[in-house]
Amino acid sequence: MQRHLTRRDMLSLGAGTAGAALAGSLGRAAAAEGDITLCGIFSQTGAYAVFGRDTDRGIKLALSEAGGKALGHDVRYIIRDDQTNPGVGVQQVSDAIDHENAKYFVGVASSAVGLAIEQVCGTKHAMFLTSVGADDITGKSCSSYTFRWAVPTYGAVRATMYPFLKRFPNAKRWYTITPSYVFGDSLLHNVQDVAKEHNLDLIGNAYHPLGATEYSSIITAAVAAKPDVIALLNFGGDAVKAIKTAQEFGAKNNSKLLYVWSGGLLDYQAIGAAGMDDLYVGCQYWHDASPDTRKASEPYQKAYGEPMGYVGASAYIEAKLALTGIERAKSSDPLAAAKALQGYSYAGPTGRETIRGFDHQVIKPYYFLRGKSEKAMQNQWDFVETLGAASYPVPQSESQCKLA
Repeated sequence: MQRHLTRRDMLSLGAGTAGAALAGSLGRAAAAEGDITLCGIFSQTGAYAVFGRDTDRGIKLALSEAGGKALGHDVRYIIRDDQTNPGVGVQQVSDAIDHENAKYFVGVASSAVGLAIEQVCGTKHAMFLTSVGADDITGKSCSSYTFRWAVPTYGAVRATMYPFLKRFPNAKRWYTITPSYVFGDSLLHNVQDVAKEHNLDLIGNAYHPLGATEYSSIITAAVAAKPDVIALLNFGGDAVKAIKTAQEFGAKNNSKLLYVWSGGLLDYQAIGAAGMDDLYVGCQYWHDASPDTRKASEPYQKAYGEPMGYVGASAYIEAKLALTGIERAKSSDPLAAAKALQGYSYAGPTGRETIRGFDHQVIKPYYFLRGKSEKAMQNQWDFVETLGAASYPVPQSESQCKLA
């Protein structure tokens, strides 16, 4: 499916009628000479389909703010469904480059899909801006054409585990629940490193496939191990189902639950107030965490009627950075735009953010949050309180990134 964002769409979105912003604009539209094509690549089907709506919204908001243009040229917006499948993602991106002249790609929730797309974008000389978690994206698999806004798993684990352990110094026995793919393994590896630093006992780990439908046996085994902490290293629907099951089984009666890499508002709404109560979570962006995040959320809330979440924030700033690179380079060539973003510091959704030149990783805070009780919620979106924010980027001395 492809979408061409027209000036009428821009005006409609700016007026706050985002739901109808693209009505009537579907279909195959030929790009005019000089137009720049940006592709939103995300799951509309598959395990991470729930994040597609907010990815689309974030991209459209960035395009709206830019008036749908870069360097005076119209920006043509198309979308492709990666189906949370690496092979499909590669096929969709290759087709968009070869047949739609797309040179800029924004999105992806799955690390496995992201790593596959990173390779094809590097080969075909297209820019890819993403927020997937696996450290390899800006590590050993890094590319001159790829940028990551999200903190990698290295930083996310430390920004959650360090303050958690300071809060609960006697929480020594940990049980982990991990999806069996690259993102889960990356989180688990970093948890193991922190466990060694703090002499923690990792008493068990349960692997599950991406998109698992049943968690009763996993939660039963976790509870039976009598851990101080059950650490959830999964994401999206997998984590939501695991947390709901843990709530039903009374897992929080004797253990603390730590959801290391949450999907933010979308996840919290799906988990519900009961499941969120006293749940500790890490998150890339929370709209009420600071004056900067509250300010960043305002245009999104005006356009869509709800606060901006992590997925919307990541897509918004990634699309904005793509356009900024073009403007700074005074060229629509992706490599020139990429070089123009190296070392760039800007006001982002979390405040002052900086793109490292040597690996294209954005340096930004990661938030440590605790779920509120339903009685403590001030409104329908007030699921968590902010306990802290920290930044633990992979040190350059430890990075495996070798940009050409």
